[in-house]
Amino acid sequence: MINPTQVTIVVSCMNEEGTILKICQQLRQSGYNVLVPIAKMSSDRTREICAKNSLPHFIDSGKGKGCAVIESIERITTPYLVFFDADGSHEINDIGPMLEALELGNADIVIGSRLLGGSMELYDGTLESFFRAFFTLCINQLVNLRFGSRVTDTQNGFRAGKAESLRSLKLGSQKFEIETEMVMNALKKKMAIAEIPSREYRRVDGKSGISMVWDGWRYMWVVLSNMF
Repeated sequence: MINPTQVTIVVSCMNEEGTILKICQQLRQSGYNVLVPIAKMSSDRTREICAKNSLPHFIDSGKGKGCAVIESIERITTPYLVFFDADGSHEINDIGPMLEALELGNADIVIGSRLLGGSMELYDGTLESFFRAFFTLCINQLVNLRFGSRVTDTQNGFRAGKAESLRSLKLGSQKFEIETEMVMNALKKKMAIAEIPSREYRRVDGKSGISMVWDGWRYMWVVLSNMF
């Protein structure tokens, strides 16, 4: 059984002053280490709150979520890590099953699948969310066709991994497409990817930074550039 002290929960955030402290306190109460990469462009009191409450944190290079992920992987000293959103959309109780799958299933990466567990964010009945959900399914299908895999959610940021395995992936994406690149690079290296059902809740505070117009082409570029 993986001891919580062997795990660092990476809680990336940008303007999440309303939720960051509560989430990190809950994680710490469960025995986990936390690391908070704060977006350079963050303009609220997130950094002040982290400093005041002695939450390990750093300011990322400011190029996007991908930079926060890459820089966090480089910084942590524990053998395992979990990426967890600061907006309240992820289920803390799913971390345990993720770590269990990581250990007992001998996996390198374990993803919390919204397609298996459901999501209040991915599709909420609006036309925009319909296209977002459809786009997600298309990306999943392309990745699975390329590698003969059965990953149901290549894009969800809620995932656990072995630090050594993640460092070997040599990730380079700077924004939200980092998760898809992580999956494709892992599959290229014949790494084992597992999934557990995970319910994604509606974000408690803040606003999503993902734009289908501006970020959609980045996802497609990552997929197409790794197809051959």
